Amino acid sequence: MKALIVDDLPLDAELTQRALHRCDSAYEVTVVSDGEAALTTLRETCDFDLILLDLALPKVDGFEVLKELSSKPFLSDVPIIVLSSSRKGSDQVRTRMLGACGFVEKALDFAVFHADLATTLERNGLRA
Repeated sequence: MKALIVDDLPLDAELTQRALHRCDSAYEVTVVSDGEAALTTLRETCDFDLILLDLALPKVDGFEVLKELSSKPFLSDVPIIVLSSSRKGSDQVRTRMLGACGFVEKALDFAVFHADLATTLERNGLRA
């Protein structure tokens, strides 16, 4: 299975990759650091099984990435889980309306972040 992690902060991307591999080591991970690179990568190869998307991105933010992906029939069925430090309920609602299947708050405690990601993956049938 292939996962795309979109996060502009290298440490956050690394922690997300670690948490994902603890949930399911079968994921082959690609990391990009902005929304523009995510869209380019997805246009070039649309064979990802999962996208883990930060909202606060340079160039093209996560909301715009969600809008673009939901408008492309060949990408609209790829599950997207938003990872964000945002605590706004309106951001969670907006991401769901734009097609995200889950929202995981970036926690300072890795164990909490991992548990939330694991729960979200399981709820969406994305664990082996």
